[in-house]
Amino acid sequence: MRDAGRGMRNAGWALIGLAALELVSREVARKSLVAGITGLDLSAWTMVASAVAGAIVVSGRRTAVVFAVLFTIGVALQLQLGARLQSDGFYYYAYLRSLAFDQDVNFTNDYKMLGLGDKAHLFNPTPTGYAQSAWTIGPAFVWAPFFTAGHAVAGVLGARNPDVSTNGVSFPYRQALCIAGLVYGLLGCWFTWRLVALYFNRGIAAMATAFVVIGSFMLWYMVKEPSMTHAPSMAGAAGFIWMWAATRENRTLRQWALLGALAGFIGMIRWQNVLFALLPACDALALLVGAYRRNDQQRLRATLIAGAAFTACAVVAFVPQMLAWRAIYGTFLAVSPVGPQIRWWDPQIIDILWSSRNGLLSWSPALYLGAVGLFIFTWMRPAVGLPAFLCLAVMVFFNASIQDWWGSAGFGGRRFDGTIPFFALGAAALGERAIHWTSRRPAVVVMAAAAMIALWNVTLMKVAQDGHVRIGEPVSFGDAGAHQARAFHGWFGHPFTYPASLVFAARNGLPIGSYDLLAANRFLGDPTRPYGRVDIGAGDELLLGDGWHGPERDGAITFRWVATPATLLVPLDHAASLTVQVRAKAFNYAGSSPQSLSASVNGTLVAAGLTAPPDWTTIEFVTEERAWRAGVNRLQLQFSRATRPADVGLGGDPRPLAAAVDYVRVQKR
Repeated sequence: MRDAGRGMRNAGWALIGLAALELVSREVARKSLVAGITGLDLSAWTMVASAVAGAIVVSGRRTAVVFAVLFTIGVALQLQLGARLQSDGFYYYAYLRSLAFDQDVNFTNDYKMLGLGDKAHLFNPTPTGYAQSAWTIGPAFVWAPFFTAGHAVAGVLGARNPDVSTNGVSFPYRQALCIAGLVYGLLGCWFTWRLVALYFNRGIAAMATAFVVIGSFMLWYMVKEPSMTHAPSMAGAAGFIWMWAATRENRTLRQWALLGALAGFIGMIRWQNVLFALLPACDALALLVGAYRRNDQQRLRATLIAGAAFTACAVVAFVPQMLAWRAIYGTFLAVSPVGPQIRWWDPQIIDILWSSRNGLLSWSPALYLGAVGLFIFTWMRPAVGLPAFLCLAVMVFFNASIQDWWGSAGFGGRRFDGTIPFFALGAAALGERAIHWTSRRPAVVVMAAAAMIALWNVTLMKVAQDGHVRIGEPVSFGDAGAHQARAFHGWFGHPFTYPASLVFAARNGLPIGSYDLLAANRFLGDPTRPYGRVDIGAGDELLLGDGWHGPERDGAITFRWVATPATLLVPLDHAASLTVQVRAKAFNYAGSSPQSLSASVNGTLVAAGLTAPPDWTTIEFVTEERAWRAGVNRLQLQFSRATRPADVGLGGDPRPLAAAVDYVRVQKR
């Protein structure tokens, strides 16, 4: 019986291994081993089902089985979503390709081979004559084993297919990096799980880890864009945080040194990761203060030596990046001119947390709940929670100070990859408390579920009342659900933008849901764009107040006719002296009097008696800073007359028309 059981387990592992190998072959070699051997064209999800079946057969060693199955699911998702080397991944990959084939860090030829030859700013010579680079060398080291495997695959395929090159840029190399992203993402999950399991039972730790990873941007960077550095960054940070937490009670000098080496290494993967050194710094500070108060000279010396070992090892581990900087820019510490600026004096903290533009908490409600739970965890275990909270707060400040704080075209708050373990700790704390609380109040759970069903009905009544659902006729519940979501949003906004959206709505006298677009699209928020423009008639609905008619088109020009007065909402990042331009043409007819324009901002008259000709003309006036305020401003355009075309023999149009407006533009003086 024992031999039979062992045989079943081996068979189960073989099934999992074969399924994983088949999916990896499809990813990296673009070949199906199963089809080549048996002629069967099985779907990727059939292979996943085979892995699950193998997992059921295998008993014991549950962690390894779970992660093996998760790996097969991850590769299947990469295949389905078309994962490939892309975006910033090219710039990190240039290090790997150049080191492997050219033994240097001059990326002039690598950028061109990777299809980046049209990006002229990369080829402005550095002081040493190299191509520019604002990216880190660390990913090259963690990707190297997978790159080597890709090289072997390219060699086999290239022997039969001359289109598959072995120069480091063909698809086996690139796709191998996607597998690397998944592996490191799962490694980060494992470290996160082990960290959370230090303070909670393994079941809650597993659920919290899955909840935070699947419910955040991390899933995207494991299966859709795994060639970015976020998965290995999360793995490195999670390993560092786990080691910090696991050793903090009685850390040896060797562990201090290893922790320092890890700090330097993960800093080479992403710059922000050096901030995690605050965790052991808090430990060292607490030890120093305690030793000083007790006049414990031995402990004082030991702590100083440990801190020195940590720092020295961190610097040594960071040396490869310093050598790369030396080669590229001629100095061991460098700031690349092609990287985003850091604006320490103007951090966009509210935006980076709650904005609809990749806000950390608004885009990932799982992280919002994890943040709430982190307060609970900090209260439960302040010795661990306070350093974690401090580290997270500093990370928020740093990322909010980056010029493109929203992470450019990334998905969600991607620059917070290393903080995933903190949110998992919070999710576990919140989950544990929620289980305990609801187990004592089952009626509340039932009532909450009933309230959600009742809300579904109320929103359905709303969309039926508004005519989006035809009563008594067949409906698409998908379409109806979309309208119900809009109705809910109209009443409550997006709850995971609270409290920022509530404050914004109250301060500006607007619906809560207006926060999503008005706050995110405020003018003057980007120093490189000291202006703002409202294209009237094209996606302008949210910015229009009273007095505007429907959108129209005059050739390539989109516009709206206005009555008088007409109000436009102008969201500003901050008050400033502005030049305002209104491109408009007056409604004209035989015998009409000249049209003039006056303007007021927030009830203050800023321009009067400006001529509005009957042809398209840009009308310009200057305003003082005191007329404006940070937030949503109301610009009112008052014309001297408004006439109905039907009253002057110009058809049957009954609308009062004063002028047509093409755009409104504001710019700092």
